[in-house]
Amino acid sequence: MITQQEWQGETLYILENEHLSISLCPSINNNLIRIWDKKLNREVLRVPENPDILKEKPAHFGTPVLMPPNRIGGGQFTFEGRPYQFAVNRANNMHNHGILQNLPWTVKSTSEDNGVISITSTFRSTDFPEVMEQYPHDVEMEITYELIGSKVNHKYKFTNHSELNAPFGYGLHTWFLLDNKPGDWNLTIPMIGLWELENALPTGEIVPLGKYESLLNGSTLEGFDIDGVFQIGDNPCIAVLENNTCKLTYSSESPLMKHWVLYTQGVADNFVCLEPYTWVTNAPNLNLPPEVTGLQSIKPNQTLELDVLLNIEHK
Repeated sequence: MITQQEWQGETLYILENEHLSISLCPSINNNLIRIWDKKLNREVLRVPENPDILKEKPAHFGTPVLMPPNRIGGGQFTFEGRPYQFAVNRANNMHNHGILQNLPWTVKSTSEDNGVISITSTFRSTDFPEVMEQYPHDVEMEITYELIGSKVNHKYKFTNHSELNAPFGYGLHTWFLLDNKPGDWNLTIPMIGLWELENALPTGEIVPLGKYESLLNGSTLEGFDIDGVFQIGDNPCIAVLENNTCKLTYSSESPLMKHWVLYTQGVADNFVCLEPYTWVTNAPNLNLPPEVTGLQSIKPNQTLELDVLLNIEHK
């Protein structure tokens, strides 16, 4: 079923079945802020205490949607000869986490059909002058969240209504709880290399995984302090996080998802962020081919589609 709930002045949409209850806040970044596992009686995600903290720190809770993801040096880049200037909103002269921030989305439709409970929201760049100043393209974005049994499916559409190619990078910054027991959780994620960083930006070099190689076949998160950008290569975009009660599989079948960012906010304790990205941090400023950086363009009248699936299995 789908219900609405007042949340200190904001409206939450609750999608619920016998397995999960998920809560969406369209008015703040269209953030899927909560996934409640009914069988285990536990929160799956880091949930904001109130709307104010979510507005203040929109990338710190739930499932923030980022376009583009992560940092851009100076907030500046040139694409097809055109200069772009994004807001400098982070120390060291950085733009961070995109133009969507805490802006509102519009709920387009809801549906309950044959066990699929869904909600679709849209965002049009031309509705927001502050977005058009940074990203002067008429782009319509659509996200559909589907609750199917113990699965949460994300479906994305990005349509360029403008007359010029629009540079495109997208990612998620999903905060999974570790219940303050990182030693109980095992992470498996196939990757081929680690982007070397300097001042939090890729140098353009891809180096061996080093200590992260243990994640290829599964490793406990005990003692890990991760803030890294990883290349997927020809591997599937899939991460498996599990303990002795459940297995969380986070994946995408889209070939555009080429990179992972993993983040534990210091030595792993209560959180690990699993972040699938289409482009690597600062992609437009790297002197590398688009097939390496993930830099895409959406052509006029073209629609790009992506998908991300979270599957929760109980043991």
